[in-house]
Amino acid sequence: MSRLATLIDQAADGSRSLSDVIRQVKILAARIGDNTLARWATNELNGYGPDEDLPEYRARRSLPARGTWSGPGGFSVPGQVSPAGIAEDFLTMFTAEFREPVAELERLSAGDSDPVLRWEPHQVNEYDRRSRNGEGGARIEMLVLSEAWLVVPRTMLTGTLDKIRTRVLDLALALEDVAPDAGEPGGPTVEDRQLGSVVQNFNITVNGDGANIATGDRSRQRSTVKKSDLADLVRAARELGLSTEHATEFGAAVEADGGVAGEHTKTFVERVRVGAIALAGDVAANVAATGLLDLVAGFTG
Repeated sequence: MSRLATLIDQAADGSRSLSDVIRQVKILAARIGDNTLARWATNELNGYGPDEDLPEYRARRSLPARGTWSGPGGFSVPGQVSPAGIAEDFLTMFTAEFREPVAELERLSAGDSDPVLRWEPHQVNEYDRRSRNGEGGARIEMLVLSEAWLVVPRTMLTGTLDKIRTRVLDLALALEDVAPDAGEPGGPTVEDRQLGSVVQNFNITVNGDGANIATGDRSRQRSTVKKSDLADLVRAARELGLSTEHATEFGAAVEADGGVAGEHTKTFVERVRVGAIALAGDVAANVAATGLLDLVAGFTG
């Protein structure tokens, strides 16, 4: 069986460890001579370093938070830790990015309960202080927040892993169509125009062109927003993944700033960037934030 046929079978087999699948990609990358693909496979297997750009499927996103409020006599009450009304500088505490090796994500997704990311004690104390001072958040009278954590839904992790698996399968099928012997010793490399184009498309889709970038319709819509047309600005913001409500809020922020990226607009964009505003589709938070600023530039003309 050829290398590509093996990769296709393994990627299509949901019971096969995704780590095994990506090791096949690493072999493929070495034999076709593509360093970018090889680096992606290595990062997925070993985890992403603190300075590595993350693919959109691993990018920072909002997560639900839970906590325990405690009082005299050992009394305690569990509940939701709400970000409502909390200042921008603390909203990142309600978000997380995922740099772990794919094997660790597989282990977490297969657990009996949703994994959690616990807040540090000083973060718990700061949230409790802000909520008591009327600076947003949730509080329970006569009780103090004693612990808090983010909940990572296993369904989200499973979806992330499935997205990786599907993209690898798409890559292998596309390569099989143009170069069936790709990945074999002495086989074709990325110097072959068609093979190189397939791999480049995969690299751009996964990593972006040097960073996470929007592609296809979204990138075209950013550049074609009509000057001074607020309705068109809101429409284009929705194409970047914002809900109707948030797209309208974005338009109102730009309007409040006189049509430029002023204080209101930058505050809104930062909320998008840190993942405090949920996005639809496959647009990463940092991609959407950059796209929104591009929209403002087009709106201003």
